[in-house]
Amino acid sequence: MAKQWQGKTRGGVLGHRIFVFILKSSGLPLAYFFLRFVAFYFFVSAKSTPGVYRYFREVHGYSKTRAVWSTYLNYHVFGKTLLDKVALLSGVKTNFTVNHEGGQHLEELAAMGKGGILISGHIGNWEVAGQLLNRLQTRFNILMYENDHEQMNRYMQGVLKEKKFHVIGIRDGDMSHLVELHKAFANNELVVMHGDRFREGTKTLETEFFGRKARFPAGPFVMAAKFGVPLIIVFAVKETNKRYHFYAAPPIDVARTRNEAQLEVMVQELLVKYVAEFEKMVRAYPLQWFNYYDFWK
Repeated sequence: MAKQWQGKTRGGVLGHRIFVFILKSSGLPLAYFFLRFVAFYFFVSAKSTPGVYRYFREVHGYSKTRAVWSTYLNYHVFGKTLLDKVALLSGVKTNFTVNHEGGQHLEELAAMGKGGILISGHIGNWEVAGQLLNRLQTRFNILMYENDHEQMNRYMQGVLKEKKFHVIGIRDGDMSHLVELHKAFANNELVVMHGDRFREGTKTLETEFFGRKARFPAGPFVMAAKFGVPLIIVFAVKETNKRYHFYAAPPIDVARTRNEAQLEVMVQELLVKYVAEFEKMVRAYPLQWFNYYDFWK
């Protein structure tokens, strides 16, 4: 298993082209069928497999047999969520339904008029449920690291014709994303960030996660405090092949911090609230935490 996250996802353009062709010509059922073999390939070949196995054995206490099977299922469900996203955002006909829990909290957030941060994690697939949230008349922005898969990025930009979100890229040594964030919040837009991955060299915060000390990125919480925008914890998990469950916690109205002492206290409070919700979700849906590096390194 990788010792740290590299800021990029494994996969090639050819494989994506094949699955997009299957999706558009035959739909999700056939793509799901072929996915079984792809998931098995990653199960036997990926460097992350031993770490995923340990996650099920040590964190969830599974037996050896159940941990092996769950490791395979983790890759399989991950592939399904990717196919779901591509199918929905590329215009392929789908019959997805979303069970909304706390959807009114997003309306409360929009009514504040400050914009806001939606913080999620690499569990389930918030993009599928988020794409179906038509009740909010505002734009979603995704803040993510740019990586070296430029060919893949260009290809997927051409495929995802139905997307309703804007990507704000973070580039090493470049602070231009802060300008875009300021504009987004000023326009009462929402910025989606993940709170469970970080790059080595970036600021992190430490707290207990499943009874063990773990590091989390400070960025989402620092931005909420420095911009003085509300923060809301959201997750979307896959319940069946056709149904997702979207969960949103009540918004946290974050006061803009004026000094480093206030900032330190605020970000730690926000982290504790986030990790409590995140751990609860991972316990409920252990197969859907798609974490492929050594989180408790």
